[in-house]
Parts: sequence; C-alpha cells; structure tokens
Amino acid sequence: MKYLYVLIFFICLIVIAILGYNYIIRKYFVVNDTIVYDTFLKHFIQVVSKDNYFMNYGLWENEVNDLFTANTNLATFIFEKTNKLLVPNKDVTILDVGCGYGVQDLSWSKMLSDESKITAVDISETQIASANETRKQQNISDKKLFYETCDAMKLTDKYSTEQFDAVISLETAFHYSDRPKFFKNVHSVLKNDSIFAISDIMLNTGNGLFNNLFLKIFSDFLHIPKQNLVGINEWKQQLQKAGFDIVEYSDITNQTFSPYYKHFIYTYCKNKGLPESIATVLNNIFQNTQPFAYSVAMLTRSPH
Repeated sequence: MKYLYVLIFFICLIVIAILGYNYIIRKYFVVNDTIVYDTFLKHFIQVVSKDNYFMNYGLWENEVNDLFTANTNLATFIFEKTNKLLVPNKDVTILDVGCGYGVQDLSWSKMLSDESKITAVDISETQIASANETRKQQNISDKKLFYETCDAMKLTDKYSTEQFDAVISLETAFHYSDRPKFFKNVHSVLKNDSIFAISDIMLNTGNGLFNNLFLKIFSDFLHIPKQNLVGINEWKQQLQKAGFDIVEYSDITNQTFSPYYKHFIYTYCKNKGLPESIATVLNNIFQNTQPFAYSVAMLTRSPH
C-alpha cells in the first residue's frame, strides 16, 4: 500500500510541476500569444550583457567573448551579404521585419547611401517607441530610418506590391504563426530581382528523451509554433514555393547556439552569485541536447 502512496505522491509532484511551468510561461514569457521580450531583456539578457538591446543568438567567431559583440557580428554578417547583392551605388529601400528594439538598423542605416532608406517594423509598440527614441538621440532622420508598428503577417496590408529592394528577417520568422505566408508576403512587397535575406531557426536531427524535452521547453519559452518545427529541407522548400531562388546558404549552427549557451550560462551564474558547478551542469545539458539548426540564406525574388 505504501508504494501506491509513493506513486500518488510523485504523480502529484509531476502535475504541480507541469501546472507551474505552464503558469510561468503564460504569465511572464508568452502573454496573449505574444512573447514578452521585456522579461527576457531585463531578467536574462541584460544580466549577462549590460544595456544590450539586441535579441539574437549572435555570431561567435574570431575569438568573440561577449554577447554584444556576437550580436553585432551577426547583424553585420547578414547586412554585408545583403549589400553585396544589391546594385552598387544605387539608392535602395530596405524593410527590416521584426526589428525588435531596432539596434541593428541604427548601424545599417550608416552603411547606406544618403538617399537610401530603411523601414523597420515590429509588432511591439513598446519596442518601436524605444527604437524611435534611440534614433532621435543619435540624430538620425526618419527619412533615412523609419520605425513603425506592423504585424509580420500583414505586410501586404501595410505596404505596396513591389515596394522594396530588399527585405531582411533577422532571427524572427520562426516565431510567426504562418511562416510560409510570411514568405509569400515578403515576395509580394519585394521588387523583381530584389533580395530577401533571412537568418532563421529550424529543427536539426536528434532524438532521445532529453532532446525532446529540451525542444518542448524551448519551443514554449521562445514561442515557436509546432508548425515551424521543420527541418532544413522543408524550410528551403517553403521559401522556394513562395517564389524565391536561393543564391547563398550558410549553416552557422556551430557558431551560434553552443558558444552562446556556454557564455550565457557561465556569465549569468557568475553575475547572480551562483556556484560555477551549477553553470557546468547546465552547460553540459544544453550542449548535449540542442535540437535546433541555425541558417542564413540570401534569396532573390523571381516573378510569381
């Protein structure tokens, strides 16, 4: 009989843990089906990297050893690839979808000709307000860099057909409720022979209990819809079906997740006064159960 009580006790613990887990996510991380970025920023990112408003994993290469530099590297890496595919010395219009706090756009705008313009959009009014405030502080004209609120699923409601020379999606599309629809919307607002630059997260190969548990937890915390948990080949097919030709493709998984988690976990535990042994255990778990791939693709719009 005592074994039955023990079994019931553990079942109750599991139920409480699941309910608590779902409560925490709904209250602090994903509210009304939208990620609460301020929670990630205040309680996680800026604990590791003070005053950092980037929201990406970063590109950890060339002996980078801090999060802000890695974040900047990734943004620069993608923009330079985009710029090389644009017509040299031409004034261009660029749309940055899911710009967050707009940090990357501040530096991107300085890399363009005087008459070129970046329109940067995000669904969060708070983040757009913050981005506009920073733009004003840096004396950047809104004719050069314009931030506004827009749902990525409704680009075609906001912008004209064939309006932009390039669209950039920096680590955002995996959040969207209908990623293939987003790809089609991007195709619609781009001019012929224009550029779509995207860095995105999809499933990597991997099985096992802990791998699946990691996938479940991170899909919930990062708000990755189940329909976006597809492999690289299916992701490429979705882009091609939307009317894009892949010009260049890079798998930078090894330069993103693994070094990010190592740096983040050890720095976070240190800054919070936690024992290094905890960081070591967490880092080992994260390094051995990472189920995602990170890809960067440069695409051209073909008539559709």
